[in-house]
Amino acid sequence: MKYLLFGLLAYLAWRWYTAQRSNDEPAVQAPPSPAPSVNGPEKMVSCAQCGVYLPQSEAISGVGELHFCSTEHRHQYSQASGQAQGEDHRH
Repeated sequence: MKYLLFGLLAYLAWRWYTAQRSNDEPAVQAPPSPAPSVNGPEKMVSCAQCGVYLPQSEAISGVGELHFCSTEHRHQYSQASGQAQGEDHRH
């Protein structure tokens, strides 16, 4: 009987200790979600090099109405269009 009482006492002490520890640690909260756009959906544009669609605000502008997903694709597109027009950049 004394082992049962001792076990119950140890269990209650352990529960109290873990409850106190969890109260001391700050709760981890998820970061707030971004506010929804007030103006509605954003215009999507496609990359002139690879064709992937992305929001216009994240796109990199090119010449005229061309948009690119990265500066690397803008550079590749300008090199390809320059070679297609007969320009040779080699010496």
